[in-house]
Amino acid sequence: MVRNARFDLAVFGVLTLVMLLTRTHSLSQVMHLPDTSLASFFVLGFLIRRAAAFAALFLLGFAIDVTVIGWFGQSDFCFTPAYWMLVPAYGTMWLAGRFGAEKLGERVSALPSLAVLLVAATLVSELFSSGGFYFLGGRFADPTIAGFMPRLARYFPPTLVATMVWTATAAGVLAVVSLARPQLRAAGRK
Repeated sequence: MVRNARFDLAVFGVLTLVMLLTRTHSLSQVMHLPDTSLASFFVLGFLIRRAAAFAALFLLGFAIDVTVIGWFGQSDFCFTPAYWMLVPAYGTMWLAGRFGAEKLGERVSALPSLAVLLVAATLVSELFSSGGFYFLGGRFADPTIAGFMPRLARYFPPTLVATMVWTATAAGVLAVVSLARPQLRAAGRK
């Protein structure tokens, strides 16, 4: 099927909005919303799948980080040479989304398999991002696997919960859109 550019732009626009709201912590005074980045890349891979969209969303995340650090005074503790480990971390989520769309699809019966895929991709992504920061970031003297494991145990569960919740939210929104405007979603499928 022919791609529906309006659908792709709408998806990208929504992902941009939620990343702006959660990655900048702009609502921190009102409420804390967990970061949507991992879920956003999974959803992007599932729905849009083009490498240019991955690059654009990554550049958006980078621009947000540079802006909040440089202009709004947020801590630069995590901004190290290991920052670039986010490329394979987010790439893992994007590729998992693509795989899920191509191999499992949007059937309700695929939900358990998609959930397992999402958990596995989130773990691999966390290993790239947190592991990269721990071992390559230069913030820890003498990093070891034994020293990394407690950090993984501390940070992975909330990351997984946030990723699962945001991805489920995206799936719910997609279901509503598909029911309300089936022609829009149908034209967006390959």
